[in-house]
Amino acid sequence: MKIGDAPKSMASSRLGRKQGANAASSTPRDAQSISDVVSLGGIPEAELTPKVRDALVSLMTEVQTLRNELADARESIFELERLADRDPLLDLFNRRAFVRELNRAMAMIERYGMRASLVFIDLNDLKKINDGMGHGAGDAALQHVSKILTTNIRQTDVIGRLGGDELGLLLNQADKQTAELKASQLTEAVAAVPVSWKEESFTARISCGVVEIAKGLSADEAMERADSAMYEVKARQKSG
Repeated sequence: MKIGDAPKSMASSRLGRKQGANAASSTPRDAQSISDVVSLGGIPEAELTPKVRDALVSLMTEVQTLRNELADARESIFELERLADRDPLLDLFNRRAFVRELNRAMAMIERYGMRASLVFIDLNDLKKINDGMGHGAGDAALQHVSKILTTNIRQTDVIGRLGGDELGLLLNQADKQTAELKASQLTEAVAAVPVSWKEESFTARISCGVVEIAKGLSADEAMERADSAMYEVKARQKSG
């Protein structure tokens, strides 16, 4: 080997390493990232052709579309469930939903000894209002009562329309004495603010029956007792 050959070989070797490094650095960053991701997915880098890449993009787009549709469907189901629980006129719980919440409270009473009371509320003379002023006035009276009740109870309490002119109010963590005081306050609050209907106004009045929920009672029994208590109050109001 001649003396000049060694430097030439070393130069060629250095040149080759430099060209290899340049070639590696010239690889597009995006392509490298895609290759890494696809390799992780089990697809060899050699198979990452433009067609495969386009297919992957299309698949990912379709998956995202399905995710969006699933989220919309869940939101629609949630809204339908909410509407199924609501009274359309008063936007309160309907009877079915109120009884469900009452049963939940009764389970807590049975298991943990929690105290709760049920208030059965009747809008007095709704039929007279409907007959004398029209059903629109009756609806306005019900909405008036509903608004006053909901603004004067706690977030932990539950209110619902049981049907017609009857409402139910579940007062959690309240004994009978506390519930009777609250019922009296609500009765006065309803009567204090007149109902506005077209160009007229009139006074709405309610009667409330209270029962403290005891262990061993069913939801129907509790509601029957509160209903009976309400009629006793109504009778005293008429006689007074």
